[in-house]
Amino acid sequence: MTLWCHEGDAATSPPADEVDEQWRRAVRARVPSVDVDARGRHSGIALRERTIGDLLLTDWICPSVEGARRSSDARRDGDALLLITALSGVQVMHTADGTVVLRPGTLVLLSTRTPGRFVVPQAMAMRSLRVPAVALGLHDTAGRIPVRPVVRDDGNPLARLLLGSLAGIDCSIEQMTVTEIESTRGALLSLVAGIVRAGRSEVVDDGFPALLRRQLEAWIVDHLSLGAIRVADLAAAHSVAPRTVHRAFASTGDTVGSVVRSRRLAAARDDVVNTRRSIASIAQRWGFSDASHLGRQFRRAYGLSPGDYRNLHGSAAVRPLV
Repeated sequence: MTLWCHEGDAATSPPADEVDEQWRRAVRARVPSVDVDARGRHSGIALRERTIGDLLLTDWICPSVEGARRSSDARRDGDALLLITALSGVQVMHTADGTVVLRPGTLVLLSTRTPGRFVVPQAMAMRSLRVPAVALGLHDTAGRIPVRPVVRDDGNPLARLLLGSLAGIDCSIEQMTVTEIESTRGALLSLVAGIVRAGRSEVVDDGFPALLRRQLEAWIVDHLSLGAIRVADLAAAHSVAPRTVHRAFASTGDTVGSVVRSRRLAAARDDVVNTRRSIASIAQRWGFSDASHLGRQFRRAYGLSPGDYRNLHGSAAVRPLV
């Protein structure tokens, strides 16, 4: 869907200040609290978005533009992963960890909470995919999505597959059933999670044994439907001290509670979309106190109630209640 396009025809185009405000809103919908300056050049701006479940895919044609995000803003906003690739032109990103140059064939993944500054020196075309952090809940990403940029070029096998998949979506998404869209979402998340896992050891390791962290998260997934998950149980199951469990999650800015909550929400979403279970049954199955508790958490994570989300994205016709 093309949201808006401005080609600079004074007879038909909205005023420059209106275009500038549209541009700001579009950027902030993907990366909140960014202060954007289009440098007074508004010709040739276009924005086209498609939704793949809760993933937001956007193609941009933008003018020379720059933006900045302060650390104080980043701490207040929700966490999501932003994947960006250039189709033409160049974007320069400055973060506390260095400078990244985005050019055709390069893929950058980073948290939408990452503070810093970006500059597009000349007009460019790019593609972005916004992935809510909770969407990766059932994928082994060993903690939060990376705050420091993970950079891959199209010589990397996973990056090549992901870029090819995003390019091919336009050819078929309008003809997809909700079941096919859900399958596409799952495939994209698997590729994104693979790149995050590979990049984490390079940029977010902090010296903590990655194997233990993966084992702890696997244990959490296996025990989600068995009741409360306590730090003491995790520690006993892996023959480590409770403080070691805390440290394993704190090394990526997480807590045991935040990881368990994310995993429960991802599992509940899977049931909402792919089964005909009642919302109350899903809440009970995945450790929420009742349907209202699940509804509050679900709306906070996905922007819709479980029922509305099912009506929009559900594919339960192929998976009967068991």
